[in-house]
This record gives sequence, C-alpha cells and structure tokens, in this order.
Amino acid sequence: MKILSDIRGTISIKSIVEVIVVLVVGLSLLPIVISTTATAAASLSGASATLVNLIPLFYVIAMVLAVIYWAVQEAKK
Repeated sequence: MKILSDIRGTISIKSIVEVIVVLVVGLSLLPIVISTTATAAASLSGASATLVNLIPLFYVIAMVLAVIYWAVQEAKK
C-alpha cells in the first residue's frame, strides 16, 4: 500500500510506521535521559555540569535530525 508523496513517487506505509516507532521509543526514553543527566549533574560543578545538562538537548536534536534524514532519503526515491 502506497501513499502519494509528490509527482516523483510514493512513500510506503512501512517507512512511515518505522519512523513513528523510532519517535515513540525515543520519546519514551527521554525522561530516563533527563533524570539520569540531572542526577549526574548534581554531583558536578562548572563547565562539566553545564555540558551534562545539555545532553537531553543533544538527544532531541539527534532525533529531529534522524527524522529529517529519513524525509530526505524518502524524497530522493
């Protein structure tokens, strides 16, 4: 079963489901990442605490980039 994406081609339902699964799993792990980094940052100070506190941001950015990469690859097909 295919969904029309544009004049060039189609996007399969399988690939959309795969992206949704990745996002659901990634978002369900986000609270664990946040609580773990908060615990680790509590015992640190200075620049190291700042960098550890930024780990959840980097995690979310990586998830967004993965979805963008998927969209670009699907558009090229």
